[in-house]
Amino acid sequence: MADLDALAPNYRRAKERWPDAPMLSGSYEALRACFDGNTYGLVENVKSFIESVCWTILEEFNEPTPSSTPRTTELLVAALKPLGLQNTRGANKLDKVLSGFNKLTDALTQMRNDHGAVAHGKEAFLDAVTTDHARAFLFTGDAIVGVLLNALEGKEPDLTFTREPWDRFGHLNERIDRAVGVEARVDNDEDCPMVVLEISTGLNDEAIEIRVEPSRLLYGIDRSAYIEVLKTSAAMVTEAEEKEPATISVAEAPALARAAVVEPSTAVIPSYDGRLAPLRTALEEFLRTESSQLTSSRSDRGDLTDSLLATADRALGLDWRKRESLQARMKIALKRVLVSFGSDIAEAEKVAERLLEWMLSHAPETGEEPGANG
Repeated sequence: MADLDALAPNYRRAKERWPDAPMLSGSYEALRACFDGNTYGLVENVKSFIESVCWTILEEFNEPTPSSTPRTTELLVAALKPLGLQNTRGANKLDKVLSGFNKLTDALTQMRNDHGAVAHGKEAFLDAVTTDHARAFLFTGDAIVGVLLNALEGKEPDLTFTREPWDRFGHLNERIDRAVGVEARVDNDEDCPMVVLEISTGLNDEAIEIRVEPSRLLYGIDRSAYIEVLKTSAAMVTEAEEKEPATISVAEAPALARAAVVEPSTAVIPSYDGRLAPLRTALEEFLRTESSQLTSSRSDRGDLTDSLLATADRALGLDWRKRESLQARMKIALKRVLVSFGSDIAEAEKVAERLLEWMLSHAPETGEEPGANG
């Protein structure tokens, strides 16, 4: 049998429309596993997938469920309503089409009763459904899902409840980004630092204030940065504990907490003549192989090659080749330098990863603490 996505593309299309809908993703994976393994329960999985799509649409528009235990047909009718495809009792020619899909949904239930290996008390030793039956089940479900997805095009879901990702609303995002003013600060008065954003428009004198923990901000926006900071901070806490005496007074505790959140030090400078200066030519060659844009990158404040060398210099420390914490700090700092010279975040992440490996091969061993040289 052909690949599921080629044979019936609307299942994957629905899954990709709502990547954050766990029930829908689970239904897709179960359907695909059943299809690929030619196992029992194909009709049940098709039926469950349609129900998952209907539930997701109802959530998108904050619509109530038809009953506490709705049948598949009832869910389909309820999901079609906010899409403007409810039955008009013959007033609309589309009613015959909708009626046909309702009958297809009912037929799926009947086929499940007749052929489902695990439905209504049937045992798994029953013969598997034939290839022709499997195709019929898949095409029926695919057609129903396709109608729902096509009807969704052009419909604005309830933004309070939608599971669609941010990038699906480009026209709305652009409207907001063009209209707002943003001020940011860090509030250290609480148990942990809070990033405070004040967002305002010209039509509203009172700004909307958003307070978010650094961990929540990283987790929601840049998961790779969250993991890097997690590794670094955990290692720093361990190192700080190893350096501190066995007994720590209450007065000393704040200093330990501060040591655990040391930020990677970056440097954007016009020139550099520190201990890594002999690597300048080799680093320029490395950057040239990455991108011709990188080697010519300059800003009003400095030169990219010199800034990268100075930043790497500050991250060097005792046994830095063996200490993942120092390597993670260096990578984050190098990434920030690349971004400050115009690289986008995704590209800077990749280049910083390769640049760290390059530094591990070329930078000397050192017994000095970070920041010992300019």
